[in-house]
Amino acid sequence: MDINDLEDLYLSHKSELLGYLLRIVHNKQDAEDLLHECFIRFIRASPNLPEDRIRFYLLRIAKNLAIDIIRKRKKMEEYFLRKEHVYYHWDTPDFEIQDEVDRILLMASNPEQRTVLKLRVVQGYSIKETARILNKSENSVKSSLHRASKRIKLRYIS
Repeated sequence: MDINDLEDLYLSHKSELLGYLLRIVHNKQDAEDLLHECFIRFIRASPNLPEDRIRFYLLRIAKNLAIDIIRKRKKMEEYFLRKEHVYYHWDTPDFEIQDEVDRILLMASNPEQRTVLKLRVVQGYSIKETARILNKSENSVKSSLHRASKRIKLRYIS
């Protein structure tokens, strides 16, 4: 496919795809971003499709991209809901517990270790979920958790 064919393809399908994506994601900026990503993926795949199948192929790519962004939104919403639950729903006796938890977390040597501890121990995320949230490897999360807990044990006991 040459550049003129791609431009024609884009111009002939962009309105339909943008409307389709808007109905799914309900956000114009996200829909426009997904539209561009859709065509990038189509170009990278460079499928050898008959002319009458290209529209369906583009719609499938758009649908999959929209599903991915909805899943990401849901995970972020769950993350923030858990965070709100931990920090905004304490009554007075529990507030004292929160102070102690915060004091213990400060014993970790750096902010990254404190964040890992909060996600794993306080908020209850798995190692895999914590790694995904922090965009780190599972081994990096395990290592930070181990170092932080070792440091806290040494400081808390002494």
